[in-house]
Amino acid sequence: MPRTARLTRDDWAAAALDALAAGGVAAVAVEPVAARLGAAKSSFYWLFADRQALLEAALKRWERTQTEQVVDRLASIPDPADRLRYLLRHAFTATSGADLALRLLAEPDNPAVRDVAARVTERRLAVLTDLFASTGLAPDEARHRALGGYAAYLGTAALRQVSAIPGDPTAYIDTLITLYLPPAGAPEAAHRLER
Repeated sequence: MPRTARLTRDDWAAAALDALAAGGVAAVAVEPVAARLGAAKSSFYWLFADRQALLEAALKRWERTQTEQVVDRLASIPDPADRLRYLLRHAFTATSGADLALRLLAEPDNPAVRDVAARVTERRLAVLTDLFASTGLAPDEARHRALGGYAAYLGTAALRQVSAIPGDPTAYIDTLITLYLPPAGAPEAAHRLER
């Protein structure tokens, strides 16, 4: 459907991000993204030098909306354990975000993709590590929980692609959360895994 309002760089970046999520890096091309927007291909060149610039704008949008804005939302939750529960529940239920993270990690041939995927992964792991540490875990254990939680997030995305996750994943997600964080009000010793 044609649009009459002038499109912004962010409009193009959002459409390119949708294309990236649906078909990977190869799907971020001027013509199909223009078609998603109902825009003329020529309007692209007023905003971007080339396809690579569009891909980079999409990746920046992903980093901003799927990581930095989530981190900003966490700041409004005062209790560290509640912040962690919120983040884990949000991460495990947000299907498209996990799918895209998995896709980007699996497509390292483009340096821009590789660099952003690595930076976002490390940022997310640092946030998770800090959250686990704020619940009283030692730094090494907090990092291990962060790595395990992020691996479960990506693994869930992979399993979802072959329909191995239940249609109603509530019990599955609850189980994952209890693996990484005990229920509210549990004693501090419950944070420690049996060895």
